[in-house]
Amino acid sequence: MEEFLAAAIQMAIDSYDKEHNIRKALRFIERAGKLGAKLVVLPEYFATECPSANKSREDLLKLAEPVSESRIIKELARKAREVEAYVVAGTILERDGEDIYNTSVLIGPDGDIVGWQRKTHPENHPSKHEVSLGIKPANELKVFTTELGKISILVDVDANIPELATAYSTLGAEIIAWTLNWSVRWAYLVPAIASTYAYVTQTYVVAANRAMLRKEQIGPYPLYYMGPSVIANPEGEIIGYAGSFYEGIALGIISKEIMNTIKNYNKDIYPLGRRPEVFKDIIAKGGPTQ
Repeated sequence: MEEFLAAAIQMAIDSYDKEHNIRKALRFIERAGKLGAKLVVLPEYFATECPSANKSREDLLKLAEPVSESRIIKELARKAREVEAYVVAGTILERDGEDIYNTSVLIGPDGDIVGWQRKTHPENHPSKHEVSLGIKPANELKVFTTELGKISILVDVDANIPELATAYSTLGAEIIAWTLNWSVRWAYLVPAIASTYAYVTQTYVVAANRAMLRKEQIGPYPLYYMGPSVIANPEGEIIGYAGSFYEGIALGIISKEIMNTIKNYNKDIYPLGRRPEVFKDIIAKGGPTQ
């Protein structure tokens, strides 16, 4: 598709009511579909809340499901088919045997699962206690070929690893869907990262973050979320924005013509492009360590 509308959903998440969150996500997808969106991106952990230090591994095992059996995904697939749009289903707790992953599923407009991307860099903050609760990292990056273009998914703090966006671009991604769950402390970084990654990779970035107050108390202070959710074009320009404390939808037109024009222009102006040989010694050594 040469041109289409993308939507980044900025929604509040109820820490204790999974069913409420699913119903809300379905309403947002329907609303975005009525506006004409053909790609809809939801925030990370939109249905279940982030697994915090208040939880146990047993709690997560009760919530986690195989992708093919997930009721969350089945509900979203029904709605995706109804509105005839691709849906990046935020993330779910995926169970694969005894392993748990933080997984984002791409659903097609026919309601079928196109594929899924597992988080490659789980974190361990008390509010998102993934490593200590046994959530495993993935070692594979995927790019999905769709009628909208080639789509990749960046899961939350995987965005802290700039090489991932570059890798996606090298693998041919044209659209990076960034599903995240960042509190107000980091809100200012979201448009900066989306804009920078879109510019340096010459892709569109569609970033969906959460909003409002987190009901679950972690530590001495409440956690607030104020998005933003944004869409950036390959020039690094923010073309869609949902900000402030409240829920909303960021909308932006994704144009293959604009992307190709920018890429062709840059190819003439910066003919050397990316030169992997510059980094070969660093790659051979395994890169910097922390």
